[in-house]
Amino acid sequence: MTSSHQTPTGPWWQGLNRYQITVFIFASLGWLFDTMDQQIFTMSRSITMRELVPDGDLNLQNKYGGYATTCFILGWATGGLIFGVLGDVWGRAKTMALTIFTYALFTGLSALSTSWVDFSVFRFLAGLGVGGEFAVGVALIAEVMPDRSRAGALGSLQALSALGNISAAVIIGYKEELGGWRNLYWVGAAPALLAALVIFKLKEPQKWVEWREKVKADPHAAKHPGRLTTLLRHPRWRRNALVGLALAVAGVFGLWGVGFWSGELIDSTLPTMPAATRDAIQKIIAAPTPAEQAQQVSQLDANQTRSYQNLYKYTMASGTTFDPAKVKTAALDEAQKAKMKRLVDRALDPKEEPKLKRKAFILQQVGGFMGILLMSYVAGRFGRRVALAVAMVGGYAGATFVFYTFQEKSQITYLWLLLGVCTLMPFGCYAIYFPELFPTSLRATGVSFCYNVGRYITAFGPILLPQLAIQLHGKQEMSGFRMAALIMCSAYFIGLIALYWAPETRGQPLPEEEAAA
Repeated sequence: MTSSHQTPTGPWWQGLNRYQITVFIFASLGWLFDTMDQQIFTMSRSITMRELVPDGDLNLQNKYGGYATTCFILGWATGGLIFGVLGDVWGRAKTMALTIFTYALFTGLSALSTSWVDFSVFRFLAGLGVGGEFAVGVALIAEVMPDRSRAGALGSLQALSALGNISAAVIIGYKEELGGWRNLYWVGAAPALLAALVIFKLKEPQKWVEWREKVKADPHAAKHPGRLTTLLRHPRWRRNALVGLALAVAGVFGLWGVGFWSGELIDSTLPTMPAATRDAIQKIIAAPTPAEQAQQVSQLDANQTRSYQNLYKYTMASGTTFDPAKVKTAALDEAQKAKMKRLVDRALDPKEEPKLKRKAFILQQVGGFMGILLMSYVAGRFGRRVALAVAMVGGYAGATFVFYTFQEKSQITYLWLLLGVCTLMPFGCYAIYFPELFPTSLRATGVSFCYNVGRYITAFGPILLPQLAIQLHGKQEMSGFRMAALIMCSAYFIGLIALYWAPETRGQPLPEEEAAA
């Protein structure tokens, strides 16, 4: 093994043996399919809610979509803690196989949903496996790789997750050919086949095997393997766990509470409506008197009325209370007409919407891939704390800029690329940093604690954004959705504050119990 004080030369994969490469491939595939599952959900969420909440307006559908997302994140957090402990006690490889099978099974069952309630339950159960896979996978790679290759391998593992996200975008593009959103979830179940391969192909890392043998020979060496209480009782591991937790809260809240609502940002800025609906609303706007406006509104069908109500709500003057019963007879003033005309002129045809969202999402994930690799380089070259500071500042600045400035579909090309770079940068740091904070007996437990207790704290972000948007809507000229997103971006400052107590781990071997004495 390369000494921790040597300067690495050549690419990180140079000199790896066949088994180390096999471990990297299997762990990366597990995480790739994991992220594909996540993004099939986030990208189809608005489409799914249109069917499962058919009578709701955009804000109500976002509200129930937020509930489903929170259930998914709560499952993610719960599964991460359970499987993280199991990974330390039972073994990394076997536990990873079980997590993959779990998320694949309940992803497939999500296709059977008949309401937002049972859909949310299936998302919670799928989240159990999603949350466990990452903690066990990074512990496995960290222990199998030599010191010089560890940061590069873990950063690449996280970066390759972007391929899973892009795969989801490609699959979404064939939604109609597959027969609708339900069949997307059956496709997401395919990774169950990988679980069997993991069971038969991978063995437990030597570090973990040696530690288990030591425990068998001397039970006092580690009395409570994988216990959260052991993690939190030890001063050094407790400090590291709390620092990692604060860092994770910042990045997860920024990504799931703001960054992954980029599809809904498109919905709120570029409404989707057929040509007939667009023409009908343009006639209402052009009507010279309130009586003629009311007459045109009365001729709208149910779907057109819903589109008009959404436009009316998004163009009301600040301080105005929305009353659905009065929309049909309420007169449009000139300022509201101008706002509504701009929205209608930018409206997307229903056939154009999925293509534009797929393009946007792919750009966001390409940006994420670049951001994660960039942070892997910065962490290896300048240190983990510097990389994390850059990632937190970048996450805040990028998300704020995108949600404040987006107006035209032509902006998607560069804004969504920027959003991906900035909101995924912290995760490139996490994959490298978190396994370096804990010893072998607590590595999977510690990583899962940072990520998944953080997810418990941030799980209500997806509920908070639409709820806050509803409360803020009409208070200012800016839409409530945008104002809520800008407020929630401040979560990144939690990570910046936590860096004051964060240890630097660059150039050091993985810690062991003896090192803390």
